[in-house]
Amino acid sequence: MFWLAWKTMLHEKVRLALTIVGIVFASILVLAQVGIYLGMVRNATAVITNTDADIWAAPKNIRNFDFANPVPEERINKVRAIPEVLWAEKIIVTWGFLKIANGGLEQVQIIGFNPDTNVGAPWGMVEGKPSDVKGGRYIIMDTTSEKRVGNLQTGTLWELCEKRVRLVGLSQGIRSFTTAPIIFMAHDQLQHLSNGLVHPGETTYIVAKLRDRNKSGEVAALLAQSMKDSDILTRNGFIYRTVEYWTIQTGVGMSFFLTALLGLMIGGAIVGQTIYANTMQYLKEYGTLKAMGATNADIYKTIFAQAGISAVAGYAAGATLMVTARGMIEKMGVPLNLSVWLLFSAFIIICFTCISSAVFSVRKIRTLDPAMVFRG
Repeated sequence: MFWLAWKTMLHEKVRLALTIVGIVFASILVLAQVGIYLGMVRNATAVITNTDADIWAAPKNIRNFDFANPVPEERINKVRAIPEVLWAEKIIVTWGFLKIANGGLEQVQIIGFNPDTNVGAPWGMVEGKPSDVKGGRYIIMDTTSEKRVGNLQTGTLWELCEKRVRLVGLSQGIRSFTTAPIIFMAHDQLQHLSNGLVHPGETTYIVAKLRDRNKSGEVAALLAQSMKDSDILTRNGFIYRTVEYWTIQTGVGMSFFLTALLGLMIGGAIVGQTIYANTMQYLKEYGTLKAMGATNADIYKTIFAQAGISAVAGYAAGATLMVTARGMIEKMGVPLNLSVWLLFSAFIIICFTCISSAVFSVRKIRTLDPAMVFRG
């Protein structure tokens, strides 16, 4: 019955075009909303996922990675005392202000790491090395910050938290969930910046690498008993807590998904209305088919095929437009994660929604009496 569905749709080319355009916009809306959300989540957990650590000892009742209170750095000794710990390092995550060329101030996120081990260091370096921050007030910034702070050129001097610092390296593709520019510098140098948040002898995170990653849960439970003034989280646990905070507690994630759901509803409504109109227009023809021996199942296949053709054509066009425009969208500073998994999942959901919307037409055919062909 595929050929019948195709010919029926081609007979109303304008209606077919409008249906496909509606699905295109619905597909773009779904992919854009979910893709941006996934991109923002990826940014929010980027440092965690790119740090080779199995355990994170964080301040008590921490809600996400970006906002942490300082803790005594001597707590690292309790972590190193665990036999299963291969090594432990300190990472500072704090906030400050960077003075830009026009004299204004830009709020930035500052990450301090040990340049001797590069645990918590920037990745995707395009100029310089993470270890270049060692031995002075040196910083590394990301090229994605240029729209916020101006041109970035290694060797230039900047004013960070009222202290002169020198830019010695550039990374690429490192963003925060809040879109604030990220600055990396040596842990000990960050302690002496006058940002008023972190002082000498303090840090925010203690991260540890285990001899056996499979024992992360056991080690976390053991550390939790000896460090009751800290939250001990596994790598995946910290990622989950950060994602949960931005998705549920702030409501940001839910707003994206509600908009994506709206796109699905619009696409489904357009397809359902179009197929129902086609069904009503060709009701006598369907009655003739039933009178000639066609079963309800045969006609159902025709109706569902119409929905499937519309969904596949519309989604293919919409997904192609999104993938093509991805680079331009990201250059505008909008995080967009269009993974193969997302593209495939969205395709299945769009097809299911469109096919489900044809149910009303199927119900009409189910009650169709073939004898109507011979009346009047």
